[in-house]
Amino acid sequence: MFFHIPIERELLLHPRLLGPHVTEHLKEKLLATVEGSCSGRHGYIISVTEIVSQTKGQIREGTGITSFTMKFNAIVFRPFKGEVLDATVTKVNKMGFFAEVGPLPVFVSKHAIPADMTFDQNSNPASYVSQVTDEQPVRIKPESEVRLRIVGTHFDANEIRAIGTIRDDYLGVVQ
Repeated sequence: MFFHIPIERELLLHPRLLGPHVTEHLKEKLLATVEGSCSGRHGYIISVTEIVSQTKGQIREGTGITSFTMKFNAIVFRPFKGEVLDATVTKVNKMGFFAEVGPLPVFVSKHAIPADMTFDQNSNPASYVSQVTDEQPVRIKPESEVRLRIVGTHFDANEIRAIGTIRDDYLGVVQ
């Protein structure tokens, strides 16, 4: 889930920023470009904790732009299959519902929702409702908190998506 790992990244710096404060400009640019971004290899980069080193700049011919290689440590969020996470439901439709675990979008299909829950399109907003008669019905609607298990992940170059289920024991709406 959360890891503290070393990462290396190349940064380009405009010639007007070269001078006595080049280190501060590199640090600002690193934080602005890296924090909050997603890498298919590392996951979501939450925070840079330490800048370990930087190389001397290499000037690119013709442009004057300087290339620096920065090595730093960062806290990253990377989901794994089988992991149990708490999520916030964002959208509900007849095919299932979408939820978010921080920056990670998760889709839960209607086939991964317990059989006692049915889609109620007449409610406002649309929701899945349990059909238990002896208790207050449980609703999954936007802004509901659910506990789910990741059953699959898909990694792109700069995006991660997941598929989840709430059909196991101790999963579902968190009350």
